[in-house]
Amino acid sequence: MTLQRAIDSSPAGAAIEFQGGTCLLTKGLVLLGDRTYTGDSTTGTILKQDGPASYVLATRSYVDSSPATGDPLTIQDLTVACNGSGRTDGIIVLNWQTDVEHVDVSDCGGSGIVDTSAGASGRVITNTSVNSRFENNFISGSGQYGFEVIDPADAVTDGYLENNQIAGSGLDAVHLDNAGGWDISGNHLYNVAHSAIVALRLYGTTISGNYIEDFGSGQRSGTWYGIVGTAQDGNGSTIVGNKIFNDQGETAGARYVYLAITQANSGTGHVAVTGNVIMGDRAGDVGLSFAGGTAKLSATASGNAITGVGRPRAVLPGASVTAGS
Repeated sequence: MTLQRAIDSSPAGAAIEFQGGTCLLTKGLVLLGDRTYTGDSTTGTILKQDGPASYVLATRSYVDSSPATGDPLTIQDLTVACNGSGRTDGIIVLNWQTDVEHVDVSDCGGSGIVDTSAGASGRVITNTSVNSRFENNFISGSGQYGFEVIDPADAVTDGYLENNQIAGSGLDAVHLDNAGGWDISGNHLYNVAHSAIVALRLYGTTISGNYIEDFGSGQRSGTWYGIVGTAQDGNGSTIVGNKIFNDQGETAGARYVYLAITQANSGTGHVAVTGNVIMGDRAGDVGLSFAGGTAKLSATASGNAITGVGRPRAVLPGASVTAGS
């Protein structure tokens, strides 16, 4: 493949430009670290899946299941278009300080964008893969997650998911196995089949200013969340100024919780929940829910505007909730 040969022969530090138009890819492209990959614009440069593939773009460190994270790289100003078949992911990175900006990712049977500490073989890196940024992207029509963090270790932390639009996710719009140190802010999430934001292992995490139009769309059973997380022992997290609605309505038989911490994973988890706007759809809805489980959760909740729910706040075993100071 001409594009792959050009990438493989490029020197470190190179800027690789995909010229305008649509490029049909019969197999996924493998990206080297320490390079910038750029198109003319999101509408002007389209990399389109044209055959069975597990990904459209993936980094060499992921494909080779490297023992350590790959070098930084940038992907910008182009469209990644899956063909909707199989479990194809749009972009998979196993690199630290990755920067993905102004990229459209559409119609992937798997997840739209994946940041992972596990290579294609399942091998997990032995160091960290931190400080990546995913900003101003439009991810639509994902069969699995719109944006996904896969981290069986404690490696993919301290990233930024900001000002993205994520639409039409078959599962969760945003799903982080490890939300430690992440800033998840300013995103617009809609047409979500499962939960809008799932942020596990909160630790020094910020979830702020997100606009969630709907979640659990069309589900006839199960419990679905606007924002849901679990908390680690130690450094606390903030969930501030989010707008959580269910504009498409809710389905009988399912349960809807707008913002929840479902457990502390060990010790004492700390979280502050302030200034969120929640508008429920029916009497069975829960606005805020806090639980520690077998560990302890220490939460503050204040200044939240909650209407249209049957239960504005649920405090479950293991949790203590105050108004703060």
